[in-house]
Amino acid sequence: MPRTRARFCLPLLALALLACAAAPAGAGAKARPKERSLDANFTVRIATAPGREDYLPVTNSMTMWVPAGVRAAGERMAKCAETTIEQRGAAYCPKASKVGTGVAKGYIYETVEPMSVTLYNGTGRGSVLLAHIVGTAPVSIDAVVTGKITKPKGGRYGYGQQLYFPFPPSLIYPVPGSTASMIYMSAHLTGKSGWLRSRTCPPTGWSLGAELGAADGGITHIDADLRCV
Repeated sequence: MPRTRARFCLPLLALALLACAAAPAGAGAKARPKERSLDANFTVRIATAPGREDYLPVTNSMTMWVPAGVRAAGERMAKCAETTIEQRGAAYCPKASKVGTGVAKGYIYETVEPMSVTLYNGTGRGSVLLAHIVGTAPVSIDAVVTGKITKPKGGRYGYGQQLYFPFPPSLIYPVPGSTASMIYMSAHLTGKSGWLRSRTCPPTGWSLGAELGAADGGITHIDADLRCV
């Protein structure tokens, strides 16, 4: 190569190297959206004709399907053990483990019983959600329903995770020889807790798949929705 051309090319090469060194790593790559917390609301109401209450379905489970792209984040949050609530009382749960509240009504022993619902982040592998259900009259009820995250059965379309709550015998049979039926529930899993999170946030949120299961195999749809906060 002639010397004049070499003297011309060397400064250009030096400038190109300086430009590459000054460029930030990942320049031009789209930033990943920040993860946001989600509010979840659930409502179910089962109506029956007067005098037909004894034919209400015996509630034995609740299932919630979480949309793809939404994740349960309870694994790294403050937790309360099911045994702590059962043996010592909910007052001994860490304050930060409380993630939601609600109310419910059950048809028990030929009477409608009002109940409170408190949600806690539970212990165990992965994310676990505890529903502490308490009623006082006509029957004393103090039960913990444990919901665990799994993959949707049968590859349910459009959902990434399934949260399944099997009801314990103490809630299905609160009185020996007598069963219970849930006739109303309204619960709120607060977005402030951050138990559910997503990097995408549709303007109108998501309609959540949720249902109550009955001992006879029947299913009752639960109105449920998710929104970013």
